[in-house]
Amino acid sequence: MFTHPMKVVFFIGLLILTGSVACQQNPKLPETLETNYVASTQFSLPEGAKARLGKGTIQDIEYTVDGTRIAVFSSIGVWIYDAETLQELSLLTQHTDYVYSGSISQDGTRAATGYHNGSVQVWNTTTGQLLYTLNEHRLRVTAISFSPDGKILATGGLDGHMHLWQTATGDHLIGTTRHTKDVISIRFSPDGQIIATATEDGTIYLWNVSTGATLNTLKGHDSAVNNIDFSPDGKILASCSNDKTVRLWDTTTGKNLKTLTEHSDWVKTVRFSPDGETLASQSYGGYVFIWDTASDELLKILDKKIIFEGKGVCFSPDGAIVACANDNDINFWDPISGDLLKTLKGYTPWIESVQFSPDGLKIATGSDDTRVRLWDAASGRLLSITDRHTSRVKSIHFSPDCKILASGSDTQVYLWDVETGSLLRKLEGHENIILSVRFSPDGRKIASGGWDNRVFLWDVSIGEHLKTLPHDNIVNSITFSPNGREIITDTNKIQLWNAGTGRRSRIITDYPGYGVSFAPNGKTVVTGGHNKVYLRPIKMFGIKKTLNGATGGWVKNVSFSPDGRTIASANTDGTVTIWDVSDTDPIVNFTGHTTIVNEVSFSPDGHTIASCSGDGTVLLWDVHRGKLHRNQGLDR
Repeated sequence: MFTHPMKVVFFIGLLILTGSVACQQNPKLPETLETNYVASTQFSLPEGAKARLGKGTIQDIEYTVDGTRIAVFSSIGVWIYDAETLQELSLLTQHTDYVYSGSISQDGTRAATGYHNGSVQVWNTTTGQLLYTLNEHRLRVTAISFSPDGKILATGGLDGHMHLWQTATGDHLIGTTRHTKDVISIRFSPDGQIIATATEDGTIYLWNVSTGATLNTLKGHDSAVNNIDFSPDGKILASCSNDKTVRLWDTTTGKNLKTLTEHSDWVKTVRFSPDGETLASQSYGGYVFIWDTASDELLKILDKKIIFEGKGVCFSPDGAIVACANDNDINFWDPISGDLLKTLKGYTPWIESVQFSPDGLKIATGSDDTRVRLWDAASGRLLSITDRHTSRVKSIHFSPDCKILASGSDTQVYLWDVETGSLLRKLEGHENIILSVRFSPDGRKIASGGWDNRVFLWDVSIGEHLKTLPHDNIVNSITFSPNGREIITDTNKIQLWNAGTGRRSRIITDYPGYGVSFAPNGKTVVTGGHNKVYLRPIKMFGIKKTLNGATGGWVKNVSFSPDGRTIASANTDGTVTIWDVSDTDPIVNFTGHTTIVNEVSFSPDGHTIASCSGDGTVLLWDVHRGKLHRNQGLDR
């Protein structure tokens, strides 16, 4: 359900008939989107962006040693917060690549981030300045840790290497190839003399920091070790694994002292309390167990209701709070009483779909966390969230009257009342995952298609299945012509169908479209290609055109602007390309997402493009600024 009050709506047909015509003929457009954005949407925006919705996907969390700040490592960078008020202080990002790991020095002056491409960046957290980039790793950097005195940085990755660096200069100190599998976690001992590494094959190594020599090898886990932590006195090392256990090791002898077996899922993170008397362990399902380290007694279970992936746990330096992160939120608990003290919200996993409402007042997003979110388009404020889907939300679309939102998740189409958030109806009949849902221009029909190689046409008012359009491959996207008489489907080819009869009229291309969008005049469609997009006529004869200049390989999605003069593409390298249809070269390539862009949507006035990404954010791009940038470049 949406988070604001419920109100049951009985007459869906009446909703459509009374509002759709007025909304289409005389849409009320918002004031220009540049005004009134909430502060959290404005941090470290890439060039050309007006605002950012969402803060990315959480990867890990850490307190500074004085407890005044908390760092949240997300897919887009490092968010620094005031630990007491949870007010955002800064965002450290270069908009270059997906962040997979991170660490903040104990004094809070430095932060490091590890990326998918194998690079590591080190930041001055006070000024926000990027100090340097390290490029020794060849694959994703999955583990980072500062030494207790902050002078050494340790990094590890999927290439099986561990490297030690001089924090002040970025000079390389030691590198090791001893690991035979991926390095997943790294941790310094409290005195900074030993470093522990955990690997994908279940082995833990203890190293001498000064010489790089192996001190001990700990074996006992049956699967990947996901995280490790030293006790405050350095005598015990805790580890957790995909074998669903937590183990305590003697760091001198390498002996396995205890094995905790209460978890029923892979265990993601372990952290000792500052006094060493308790241990927190978090499973992939989000449950956090608090243990007595002396007696092995399970004292508390926190985040019991969390159904999303655990993303990290840490104690405040005074031990009074344990922070537990999942895909969406960070919950702050009293570890003794088990009381929830506060929650930090605003994070999202992979976003599959984004759409402006036809009146331009709202933006909807569908995500892999099974949720649909509604945002205020003028301010960027989150309005509401659904919680009724059972699987990833792959596609969303507003009705023309702006009153109903359709979402495709698993094998069902959900219809929501936009105002109240109530679920109006489920449309059931698909036998596999739905990838695309679209309203007809008059709002009376919905088309849905996906992995079962079929497109269903539905009567919105009564939920009746009207027709089936059979295909010989997965239906990736669907769109109605502006007059509603025709439907374009994108499978392994682009096909044109008669919306009334359900019969195929013709095959427009014999190759996939990688997204398809009708021009407002209904005479042309745009489809995606490899670093380019294609304009193709609907009729048998007409002018064909290729627009070059997209980047990153195959285009993921395309869209015409409402006036038909501009085209945007969502690209797999995290960029958004826009073209003037009269030219074959792009106006601009917007760079800002840290991984694949899944969909682009124009605002009704054509001034803004919303792009959603696997990095868990939506960026709102200024189309005019992009055109201005192009014109200035031509003038030079």
